[in-house]
Amino acid sequence: MALAVNKPADYDDRVFLNCPFDAKFKPLFDAIVFTIQDLGFQARHALIDNSNVVRVERIASEIASAKYSLHDMSRVQLGKNKLPRFNMPFEAGIAYATHAMNPYQWDHHIGILDGIQYQHNASISDLAGLDTKVHEDDPVKAISCVRDFLRKKSARKLPGGKHVTDRYLAFQGTLAVAAKKNKVKLSELKSWNYANDLQDLMASWILQNPS
Repeated sequence: MALAVNKPADYDDRVFLNCPFDAKFKPLFDAIVFTIQDLGFQARHALIDNSNVVRVERIASEIASAKYSLHDMSRVQLGKNKLPRFNMPFEAGIAYATHAMNPYQWDHHIGILDGIQYQHNASISDLAGLDTKVHEDDPVKAISCVRDFLRKKSARKLPGGKHVTDRYLAFQGTLAVAAKKNKVKLSELKSWNYANDLQDLMASWILQNPS
């Protein structure tokens, strides 16, 4: 598996988000990505194309290139096909190997997100003891979960969850105008297909409206 070898200049600011890409999770994804960006970090995820067509290699490279990674375990239950969803635990395993084996001698910090307290312990008990934050499928709570994780692991002075939430709501209030300006439908802008477009808008808004 091809992993990143050269340490990126922005390594200390990169946060990789491992999460389900389903309709129910999209509001949480948007809130989490905004929070990461608004706190001065850089949100990375599998939807960012680094030209590697092999998805698992792209993800492994992203994890190895980030000082922090967040792994959402709220969708490991059985799906319609009666099978569990292994993607998120598998990617968390890659991150843990990066943390534990430390192949490049770079620190890597792992955070676990879940929708229900202790739910992941029933299916992935080996994760017990890692830093777990519960968002209850609520974007506002997800914002505080991410803020608290980054505050603890980075030891940086960061604004509180309420402050970031207020800014996120203010940003959301600009989306209708932004969609029209960029000649896209608001529904498109909020879809998974436009996740990177929305992230770019977040970055621009944050730059124009410093915290």
